[in-house]
Amino acid sequence: MNKKGKILLMTPNLKGMKKGVNRIQPPLGPMIAANVMRQYGHEVFMHDTALEDWGNQRPLDDGRGVSIGQSDEDIEIAIRRYKPDVVGISALFSNLMDSAHNIARIVKKVNPEIKVVLGGNHVSNAASDYLYACDTPDSNMPRRFLDMEDGNINYAMRGEVDFEWPRLADALIKGKDISGIEGLVTRNHINPKPETLDITTLPKPARDLVNMDGYFKIGAFHSAKSMSDKVLNIMASRGCPEQCSFCTTPEMWGQKVRWRNIDDIVEEINNAIRDYNVGEIQWEDDSLTANKSRLETLCNELEKIGLPWCTPNGTKINYHQESGFKEGGKQLKMYKRMADSGCYQISLACESADQNILDEVVKKNLRVESIRPAIANAKKAGLIAHTFWIVGYPGETYEQIEKTLNFAEGSGADSYSIAILNPLPGTPIYRKVMKENLWWPGRDGSKMMFRNSLIKVDGFSNPEEFERFVEEYSRKLNRMAYERNPDKHEGRMRLESLREGYHQT
Repeated sequence: MNKKGKILLMTPNLKGMKKGVNRIQPPLGPMIAANVMRQYGHEVFMHDTALEDWGNQRPLDDGRGVSIGQSDEDIEIAIRRYKPDVVGISALFSNLMDSAHNIARIVKKVNPEIKVVLGGNHVSNAASDYLYACDTPDSNMPRRFLDMEDGNINYAMRGEVDFEWPRLADALIKGKDISGIEGLVTRNHINPKPETLDITTLPKPARDLVNMDGYFKIGAFHSAKSMSDKVLNIMASRGCPEQCSFCTTPEMWGQKVRWRNIDDIVEEINNAIRDYNVGEIQWEDDSLTANKSRLETLCNELEKIGLPWCTPNGTKINYHQESGFKEGGKQLKMYKRMADSGCYQISLACESADQNILDEVVKKNLRVESIRPAIANAKKAGLIAHTFWIVGYPGETYEQIEKTLNFAEGSGADSYSIAILNPLPGTPIYRKVMKENLWWPGRDGSKMMFRNSLIKVDGFSNPEEFERFVEEYSRKLNRMAYERNPDKHEGRMRLESLREGYHQT
């Protein structure tokens, strides 16, 4: 049967901060899946409900947040216009799920026969937690897959399903058997995840299906600082060799770092320059600097291309660092090579300045003594050293939080993102929070945002008090960094956010 159908891929309204930089960019995963679906001969559409009405920002009940995106009426109009056979809804974080389920409700209102498939990081992690709860009697986690109890959701997909999700959509349109599709989640069964795939076989993202000019006009790119008003978000690799307890990457992408072919990466960049006149590259890789040889090959090509680039995701502090935590050496050479090829900013994942937190809570193979030399090496190489810090870990004391913030202040960094720990589903920290019921009263994963406090913190009587504390300290540190070296912060945008300390990862 060669029946061709219509597939609509949707990303939901966002939850963001009323005061702050709320970020939005083209969704790489759905764009890759879209091009696989095209190979089956289907007509594919993409619709970002947040992008399509970015100015519609409605206050949330907490007084700090906003819901961003289209009204129910406009979402319904869009679905009727596309007339899809299958709708895929991709949700990266738990706080998007209210909107994702709302979209599913609207789809079924338009036509109950449309098949609705839920995907993205959240559902992969939720499936993992459900299976964990079923196998762990004392987990204090529900032995229910709550998202699949929504009658408007027909199926979900979990894991690295770039090929399996399009296979499901094709089978649904053509009436084929779906029972053996890897990563498939039904109301009664969860299939095994696909093995990590050879990403050299993936097609490029279908940027022609999204409103690139819309993303450019908003200009809320991933990096805390951007040099161009037309940014290309792209990945060269997947996976991370680390196992940080707060991170979903090991579960989603695995611990082996897999690289694409360099020629394919270069072609994608050149296509974006030709088609969209992009003026900057922002790499979304979790571990761009882990493989020095691969990075050097990439730098050789980036130098020929001649665009500025940066790493919005945190890179590991101690990769290729000198023994004894000395400045210079291989790490400095690597950073210089990055700078020579166009890199202007590197994000460094510091996390904490308390060794016990790094060892026992984060499970990160990192010594506090290695942080300052890495920052110094980045700055010596001519890079802006943007740093990531997290406070509010389970069991972290007020003294440990102060230790981290005081260390950050004296670290010499050029700018700071200070995040409040959000326990992401599928991670060891989330399972600890659930088992020990560490949530603030009235808070849970649905309220997950960069600056929201969800779990109890030593020394604070309520989440709002801790949120104010972190916001004030973030402003202080970024204002200090700005005053120390304003030239490093005079990019096209982000100046006001740097002054106020509203960096968001």
